[in-house]
Amino acid sequence: MVSISDFAMSKEIRRVPSSTVPLSVQEESRFQALAEEAVMIDVHQHPFVLPEAMDRFIDFLRTNRYTWGFEAVKHGGWSTVTTSNVFGALQNATEMSFVEYEDVAAEVGMMLADVSAQKDVVRVGSPDEILTAKQAGKVGFMPTLEHLPIGNKLERLDQLHSMGVRLSGITYNRKNYIGDGMYERNPGGLSEFGIEAIHRMNDLGMAIDISHASTPTVMDTIELSKAPVVFSHNAAYTIRPTKRTRKDEELKACAAKGGLVCITAVPNALSDDPEQDIECVLDHYDYMVKLIGIDHVGIGTDTVIGDHVIFQHYMLGRDLNELPAPYLNGLESPADGKNIIRGLIRRGYSDEDIKKILGGNALDLFRRVMS
Repeated sequence: MVSISDFAMSKEIRRVPSSTVPLSVQEESRFQALAEEAVMIDVHQHPFVLPEAMDRFIDFLRTNRYTWGFEAVKHGGWSTVTTSNVFGALQNATEMSFVEYEDVAAEVGMMLADVSAQKDVVRVGSPDEILTAKQAGKVGFMPTLEHLPIGNKLERLDQLHSMGVRLSGITYNRKNYIGDGMYERNPGGLSEFGIEAIHRMNDLGMAIDISHASTPTVMDTIELSKAPVVFSHNAAYTIRPTKRTRKDEELKACAAKGGLVCITAVPNALSDDPEQDIECVLDHYDYMVKLIGIDHVGIGTDTVIGDHVIFQHYMLGRDLNELPAPYLNGLESPADGKNIIRGLIRRGYSDEDIKKILGGNALDLFRRVMS
């Protein structure tokens, strides 16, 4: 019988050497003020602590005793993070696109029980609750899903909403009942059931995330949703052409309907440099602001607590030869969150614009979407 005591867990802070963006004395003063004042929201984060032995990750998941990175999130300066729940469900799925509803719902419930036991962490589900948590000096955890494993059962959206889920991807990389993921070889758009699903999400006040959807499904969703939608963890195909980045027409269409585009920080997603750092992430902030405007750009790091590269190897089937960097220096985990502030200062953004990117734009989207 495998026990949780059999597993050493990854360090939440300083797991690996991760550099700090240098600032001048004057810039340092701006940084301190922004870190104190700004509402800092990660619209796609995995505050899930991985075990050190990732070759035994499935055995670890079957203990059903997980650890959430409360310490890392607080150290990173976040006001609120989304939780992108899905990892626990991998114990019964060979592909993340096909996780079971019951497993994902169980993970959300387990996480919320742990959140409720914290003195300085609270569940949040609306802009007002995010602001209240910030004012009280507490960190907000907003239950969200990597994608919707609802099968063809629309009522599961209501069940998830009743558990506190306020944002979800609609697909992962493969086809489901709602629409197509971006790795399908002949990608199509929303199904008839998919249209019902996004309209139900609109009615419930659940934000729609199209990060992993195929281009036809993305464009259908932007057109047919009654509320703005979000690319919660993406980047620009124009400067990093991969299967996971988005083309300008998709990004512009999202922004034109009032949506939000959030920049990922997954190691090797934005660079092939074996010593890549936060600068490759900041390049995408610069590009996105110029393309769609400052009011439509936010943070969606997609970071975890632990070895993200080895996770991709064991759980997503990635060849280690395609993953040259062991981590992304300067934005390695949620604990490095405040480095984004420092980087944006160095890139020449005003305090007002930095506050928008850090969380102001996410709050604006949530106000227009969440009931």
